[in-house]
Amino acid sequence: LSKQNLKGVAFQQSIVRNCDFSNSDLRGASFFDATLTDSNFENSNLENVNLEMAQLTRVSFKNAVVTDAYVSGATIFDGVKDVEGSDWSETYLRADQKKLLCNHPTAKGTNPVTGVDTRESLMCPN
Repeated sequence: LSKQNLKGVAFQQSIVRNCDFSNSDLRGASFFDATLTDSNFENSNLENVNLEMAQLTRVSFKNAVVTDAYVSGATIFDGVKDVEGSDWSETYLRADQKKLLCNHPTAKGTNPVTGVDTRESLMCPN
């Protein structure tokens, strides 16, 4: 699925493990209650994507635009693989989710598309 136009596509309640969504346009797509273990969203546009209740174990968001995304308290970020260079602006994260992402060793860099610093977009304390 790499380099695809998947705007608005519904993957809700799907099992999409080991899927390569890199360099794809996923604006407005829904991954509601989806299992995304080991999937790759590197360099993808995830603006307005629905990640409510999604399981994001070992998922890479490297250089992804994840702005205005829908995230719920049940969204599982534990074990996220990479957030370097990702932009999370205007995505509301629960305090524990934000802490987990801010403390991730890859929480650094600047998004190559938006020019926004990853840690600033996550509203990390320092």
